[in-house]
Amino acid sequence: MRLAKLELNNFRSYRELNVDFQQDMNVIVGRNDVGKSTIMEALEIFFNNDLVKIDQSDLNNDAKKSGETLVTIKLSFTLNGNEDIIIDSTNPTNPYDEFLLNGTYLTLVKTFDCSKPIKATSIKLYIKCLYPSILADEPLINQTQSKLKKIITENDLEQFVQDNRINAQLRLAIYNHFLSEDDRNNLTPILIDLSKTSDDTKNLKSSIEKNLPLYFLFQSDRANKDSDKDVQNPLNIAIQKALIKPDIKTMLDEVERLVKEEIQEIGEATISKLNEMDPNIASSLNPDYSKSPEWKSVFKFSFTGDDIPINKRGSGVRRLILLNYFRAEADRQIQESNANDVIYAIEEPETSQHPDYQLMLIKALMELSETNQVLITTHTPQIAKMVDINSLIIIVKDSDGNIIEFENEAEKIEAIIQSLGILPDIKINDVPNVKVVVCLEGYTDIKFIENINQTIANYKNIIDIKNDPRVFSIPLGGSTLEHWVNNQYLKKLNIPEIHIYDADTNKSDPTQQNKYRKFINEINDRPNHDCAYETKKAEIENYIHPELIKNCYDIDTCYHRSEADWLSKWDINDVAKFINKNADKSNSIIEPISSERMAKKHLSSELSKNMTQEYLQDLEAFDEIEEWFNKINELANL
Repeated sequence: MRLAKLELNNFRSYRELNVDFQQDMNVIVGRNDVGKSTIMEALEIFFNNDLVKIDQSDLNNDAKKSGETLVTIKLSFTLNGNEDIIIDSTNPTNPYDEFLLNGTYLTLVKTFDCSKPIKATSIKLYIKCLYPSILADEPLINQTQSKLKKIITENDLEQFVQDNRINAQLRLAIYNHFLSEDDRNNLTPILIDLSKTSDDTKNLKSSIEKNLPLYFLFQSDRANKDSDKDVQNPLNIAIQKALIKPDIKTMLDEVERLVKEEIQEIGEATISKLNEMDPNIASSLNPDYSKSPEWKSVFKFSFTGDDIPINKRGSGVRRLILLNYFRAEADRQIQESNANDVIYAIEEPETSQHPDYQLMLIKALMELSETNQVLITTHTPQIAKMVDINSLIIIVKDSDGNIIEFENEAEKIEAIIQSLGILPDIKINDVPNVKVVVCLEGYTDIKFIENINQTIANYKNIIDIKNDPRVFSIPLGGSTLEHWVNNQYLKKLNIPEIHIYDADTNKSDPTQQNKYRKFINEINDRPNHDCAYETKKAEIENYIHPELIKNCYDIDTCYHRSEADWLSKWDINDVAKFINKNADKSNSIIEPISSERMAKKHLSSELSKNMTQEYLQDLEAFDEIEEWFNKINELANL
């Protein structure tokens, strides 16, 4: 389950706010006091209400003046496939069959009544969903079993229910009886109150809460004490994630069972003795073991230092512990395909860190976002420039304090550039002799192009792109902010450009395939000598011959299974992911280069040095790449 949207109403400085999140990396930018931390803390209140607790003062001032008292936090989630939700204790159902979705999202709404001191019992949780209009007045999920059975009896539906003790079956029979195809499409938005008293409503509420992502907030303001959250939170995450591992959970469940049996035996013996003295009191008592232990509160650990206690160290050292937790967690989670959904929210991760450490931390967080959602706030341009443009969330208010909605992507980008004061990386004095700029997505793409240019004589004879001073290669960062800033600056240099971008036809999300094509078309339509190419294969890594990968990583590919269509499969293979999945992680030589991140780097930086003209011809790629070099040479000679 991944967070997709946030809607705030009447919370602090926000009368109304809507934020869309990416499934992986999210970077919130904006000027001081615009409300970036408010977004992070609203999420903390929704998920935990622990590190940050809501109180009456969180009600928006304008709402107070108009007599409103409710703060609303609404979150929408995308589900990981057809996820089951245990609504009753004996039978799983899913939100699709029960009409519990808001379009494609599972949308949850929490309301907080700020007219009086807020207590847990006054916090309301709802599902916002599109429900069949003819049943909207009394959603079936809120009906007791006796009410459902009455509907079944009144409509002679017993034959359609295999077991009338299972509420999910009762509801399904009622849905099938009352809803025509048109009714199933005639849906109306409703709020289902999960504070209702029916057993299934309680089970649904409990099940949803258990399936929500774990949310961990790391604040930039630190408490100067032994339990400093910057240090403790990573360890607490480790504890909680350890506790939900199947083998550990099984052992803890067994411990709880044994303790429960022992307590039950002692309780029954006590009542037996009490019965000898006062049967009336004894008959009114029953041993009750109703509350399971909070295991996460049982286990505690921390770091200790030999000389100076951790809580007495400087802020840079303390944040450095956090940095290296994320670096270690990134490496670990990339290896785990079954990791639970976690949202890491970090305010200003660059705080108190050397610039080198800042970049290390952001790289670790970007790797971590491959398997979990990451939310950060930042004021650092270099960090914002590293991520995809879609990952940037800009919060800007007008003079009246209203959120500015941007009409197009160009306006959003300009607002980000102005907010962070971003300048291009390219300087005029870097390019005094340059006749052509070669623009690629990243540094690894440059390494690939340079390596095959140097190792394959036919290419080098066309133009030596590594040593020819007329050629300037630059990583534009794909669709990152760096791309937009640098590309805008390149136009001012008035130097011919050649752009080479990945087709990304191996992406599972169709919206991510051919995502640069519109930019390629725009470049090729320019009234000058600029030109752009989209790779015929998915990514640069697909231009590495599978023979080299087999020899290096000792894994078979479709090519080595002698399949007739091996090349078409290889062209759209996610090579880095394929290596990470199939490489022998126990091999100390292979393991360090087998993660997706390191595989990409190793393929382009090292294995590309072993490419030959024959390998490229076997991949039907020699002529395509030759066209790139011919164009570079043509532009260099203008």
